[in-house]
Amino acid sequence: MTSIIVGSFALSGCASMKESLVTGVSVGAATGAIGGSFANKNDRGKGAATGALIGAAIGGLSSYIIHGSLESRDSKTRKQTLLNLDKYSVSVPSKGGGVNDFKLSAPDVDKECFDWEVKGDKLVQKHCVWTIRGNSFWVPEGGQR
Repeated sequence: MTSIIVGSFALSGCASMKESLVTGVSVGAATGAIGGSFANKNDRGKGAATGALIGAAIGGLSSYIIHGSLESRDSKTRKQTLLNLDKYSVSVPSKGGGVNDFKLSAPDVDKECFDWEVKGDKLVQKHCVWTIRGNSFWVPEGGQR
C-alpha cells in the first residue's frame, strides 16, 4: 500500500498542480476504499465508500502541500542559480560550439541594503536583499545590454 502512494508521488515529480491533485485524490481514494472495506466487515460497501472519501481528502490535501513545497524549493534554486551565473560558468558559452560571438547577460537585479538594527534583545546584522527584475538574454560579444 505504501509503495503505491510513494510510487505515485515519484511519478508525478514534474506534474502541474492539477495533475498532482488528481493523482493524490485518486491514490487516496483507492487506498481508503481498500482499507475501509477491510475495516468494516459487516458492511464492506459502506466501509469502502467512507474510506474512499476520507482517503481522497487526505490524498488531495497531501498532494497540494507536497506540490507547493516542491515548487517553492525549485523557485529558490532558480533564483540562486540566476544570481550566481558566473559561479556556475553559465555567463559565457563553451568554445567550439559555434556561438563564440555571443554571451549570456546578467539578469536585471535590484539590490536593497539594510543597516544594523536592534529589535528588542536581538541585534540584526547589516544585510542586503537582491530581487530579480528581468531575465538573462543573449548579447553579442563586447555588446551592451
